[in-house]
Amino acid sequence: MEEERHQGHPMKEESPRNLLHAMCLCGDFLSYRRGQRPGQNRVMLMLHRYGSITQKELQEILQIQQGSLSELLSEMESSGLIERKRNPEDRRQVVISLTPEGKEVEHANHQLVARENMELFSSLSQEEQDELYRMLRVLLEDWKAKNPQAFPEEKRG
Repeated sequence: MEEERHQGHPMKEESPRNLLHAMCLCGDFLSYRRGQRPGQNRVMLMLHRYGSITQKELQEILQIQQGSLSELLSEMESSGLIERKRNPEDRRQVVISLTPEGKEVEHANHQLVARENMELFSSLSQEEQDELYRMLRVLLEDWKAKNPQAFPEEKRG
């Protein structure tokens, strides 16, 4: 098998492909476990984190199409989870926030996720979890430096 040197480390040709495949499978599994529409959880998390946010800012953070976000927000509004209001200072902007019911659902989701997170990584020792986290941070920092536009959430947070 062909080996290439990358930043002083030997790298087999199939290694990146295998790593990406494993990461995709992990992402698929995490989405499957949620049971809800994945975007809904992300919207609720961002609204919990920022309080109120414009629809345009939310679209940039989540990196989804305007039509997809509008459809998702309409469903969430119909379910009583969010409210949309015109910004009184700029009537062109729509400001989104969680309703009291939405805050309760987000809180329950947060508690559930905390329990699930413990379970997800229970097959790894604390040392292995720390090492995995360290390696993922190295990757993310490198990717962020090369493609800052891919991390719009960082701009606001």
